[in-house]
Amino acid sequence: MELFSFSEMSLDHVPSYASVTSKPNWSHLTNTVGPGLVEQLQTSLDLAQQLQIFSMAAGKVLPLTAIEMHTAVGVFSAAGSYPAEHEYRSMLLLNDQCLAELVYQSEVQISPLQQRRLLELETQWLFPLRNALVVTRLQQLALKDTLTGLGNRRFFDDSFAKAVQFSERKQQPCALILLDLDNFKAVNDHHGHHAGDEVLLSVADAMRNTLRVSDNLFRFGGDEFAVLLTSEDASSAELVAHRLVKAISQHHTCDKFGVSASAGLAQLVETEDCKSLFNRADSALYQAKQAGKNLVRQSAKANTSLAELAKA
Repeated sequence: MELFSFSEMSLDHVPSYASVTSKPNWSHLTNTVGPGLVEQLQTSLDLAQQLQIFSMAAGKVLPLTAIEMHTAVGVFSAAGSYPAEHEYRSMLLLNDQCLAELVYQSEVQISPLQQRRLLELETQWLFPLRNALVVTRLQQLALKDTLTGLGNRRFFDDSFAKAVQFSERKQQPCALILLDLDNFKAVNDHHGHHAGDEVLLSVADAMRNTLRVSDNLFRFGGDEFAVLLTSEDASSAELVAHRLVKAISQHHTCDKFGVSASAGLAQLVETEDCKSLFNRADSALYQAKQAGKNLVRQSAKANTSLAELAKA
């Protein structure tokens, strides 16, 4: 059973629900439980908020300790959730497509009657949930590079500003790595743009396999990439940059076309803004390109970095 595919939109990393052998029959259900629930759910297109509204209604059916919702656009947990002894799973199906799987947890065994009442609540959620999933997926697509699936420049600008603000507020390290591919133009010129796209996809794949959190990877367009590192990861930014450059140059597709990467990195320093941090990383990248390519260069620090402050 596949998760809701939003017509022609392709969804990556779709969870498997092969263990589910039957689907509920919605046709016999009535809206006798939770009057006004549909109206409440329709007030928001935010999945987390819809889950909170639903969890309040479900909590009147039985004492729940947790509700977790697995969808093609992410996993969501109701606020205050904590594990318990008994678990009950239910799939939300609409027109033979799985919108989500709900995982309920409770300190008591869930009876057949309670399961039926939960099912009655779930059927009221189907259309509001479908609408929220479509909107969320469209929002995600607007922040992704269409070729590689990495974050785009718009997503980077927003994430960058938030990362810098958080790091300064919490006195936590933050680092920016900018990468530019070496010899990429020659691939497009001599082998065509199809080969160039193949290289870009391979670079994105190599970067994902190198970093723990792929949400911090971005492609600006062309052959420019960026990596945002925060907290503990930022403290080892230089090591991460070297690993990325090595992973890209050793990828079989990049090796075939003679493509490598140069990287420049900068650590956030006190009172520094996004523009200054970006410019220092960009300057370090330029130095790496000038020094012979397939290299990493780190920006000189004007004063004490937040990474050093965090160690103090």
